[in-house]
Amino acid sequence: MPNASSITIKETLDLLDGDYAGVAHGVVEGSYALWLGSAISRERVIGLDGVLAKLLEYLRTQATDQAHCRFRQALDSIIDKAALQEAERAQIDYTVPTTDWDCIKILLSRLWKQYSSVLSVEIDGEPLDFLLWDGLDFPNTFSAQEPDAEHLAIGMLALEGAATELATANWDGLIEAAMRELGHDETFYRITVTGADLRNPAAAARLYKFHGCALRAIAEENKYRPLLIARSSQITGWNTDNRFTIARNQLGALVQAKRTLMIGMSAQDENIKHLFATVNQQNGWQWTDEQTPIVFAADKIGEDQRDLLIVVYGQEVYEANRETICTAARLRAYAKPLLLALLLEVLTAKLSVLASDAHAPNLDDAAHDAVGAGLRALRDRAAEAGDTDRIGFTRKIASSVARARHQLQNGSSAVGIQPYFSLSDQPAHLMKGKLALQSSGQREAAVALGLIGLEEGSAWTTSVDDPADSRSGALRISTDVASARVFLAANDVTINSLLSCGAFDETDADTVVICSGEVTSRQQRSPSASRRGASSPGPRYVAFGPMLGNTASLDELRESFRGEVGL
Repeated sequence: MPNASSITIKETLDLLDGDYAGVAHGVVEGSYALWLGSAISRERVIGLDGVLAKLLEYLRTQATDQAHCRFRQALDSIIDKAALQEAERAQIDYTVPTTDWDCIKILLSRLWKQYSSVLSVEIDGEPLDFLLWDGLDFPNTFSAQEPDAEHLAIGMLALEGAATELATANWDGLIEAAMRELGHDETFYRITVTGADLRNPAAAARLYKFHGCALRAIAEENKYRPLLIARSSQITGWNTDNRFTIARNQLGALVQAKRTLMIGMSAQDENIKHLFATVNQQNGWQWTDEQTPIVFAADKIGEDQRDLLIVVYGQEVYEANRETICTAARLRAYAKPLLLALLLEVLTAKLSVLASDAHAPNLDDAAHDAVGAGLRALRDRAAEAGDTDRIGFTRKIASSVARARHQLQNGSSAVGIQPYFSLSDQPAHLMKGKLALQSSGQREAAVALGLIGLEEGSAWTTSVDDPADSRSGALRISTDVASARVFLAANDVTINSLLSCGAFDETDADTVVICSGEVTSRQQRSPSASRRGASSPGPRYVAFGPMLGNTASLDELRESFRGEVGL
């Protein structure tokens, strides 16, 4: 069993297909709220490691050799909190940058869980939040960062309607930055620090930043700087601070109404434990519920996480079932592989629902199951390619889905990256039988993708071209002797639009266009594989909707489809 640090995206999908299938199903249905901690930002400067390292270096540069230097006293006080051994302490040299200290990794790792205590250290004559605001150069440190794979995956899960309730103790604006990179305004989220924020215009998703919002503190310092929760006294006081009463009540309701998936959060803060402790007072969750109510993305269940499980389920219940409870609550994958696996799972589940609704009167349940298996084959192939460069992989998912959806629905294929175009803004189960999807072409396209997946590794292999290239299709299929771009088009009008915008042209022999409906006689001049020779160049147009409606069996459908693709 790989650990949470080494697990691959595919291995995480195996967990979600196996022991944690209930969690996967719950996320697909939008049953889980995501509680997000500092570890999702750990590889960006704004992660707690970066915050603490920057703070130590600031104090070092300000400190002097004077006996009562207030900055030196603060720095020593923080270092003392790490309880370094004598040999480790001897590695500290105030005359060189902290990055050159041999003990810096040990120092940061021990301070990581004490960040609120570190930021509580006072500087004589300065405001209580001096270390946060001035020591960290808060306005510049937190003003603009580039999102990581985690933040982009969260954004796509939110756009797909699978994660519309988010709670985070992070101040940073990385989740908002990810939404902007995906081509959507940050007003997609109703960002909530206090109850007054909940009265803002309606939004598609709610993002509770219950320890404050850096972007708002920078933009409206007088209003939002005092709402930044960083010091120990502030975390304790949050539970009774009237400024947060409405937001606190809403978060309490969220804990009771939605299951909890904690990612990058150790649940160490007292106010988080207190919030969850209220659940069992009001007919709270039971550990035996089919979809595990409390799940941590963690290598092991730590002390703080055990405390949270105890207050949610009750001490007697926990004590009698601790091993089973902790096993179910620990999903052994950290943020990147887990969120990417969940994103692939959500997209695959939605495509499966779409495929099951396609008009195919002669396909039985076994045939629909086989199409679903084909979609999962494409999912797994994508996952296996995603670990080398996870941020690049995440961006490729976003841009590939966007280009395929814009081509299918709008007949557009603009140069560069297009805004993310979700399969649906509702969870997968709400797409079933939805009338608005009947003429969208998505259902037939989903079946076609399933058939492509069924032939993966036998008739052809699949890959994705550069999705920023306006002439790339939904995917590419290749054999030892030929390769073709595959375009998905909802109808004949969409095909004409794709021709007009230059996505392909009538002389492109490396192109297969799968149309969800009929194809006009003009396009049908491109003969099927059985009649096409070297003298018949140009795209192959597959009138897939009629093929699907007239097929007698899955075997016949697969044979006809392979023949029309013609590789």
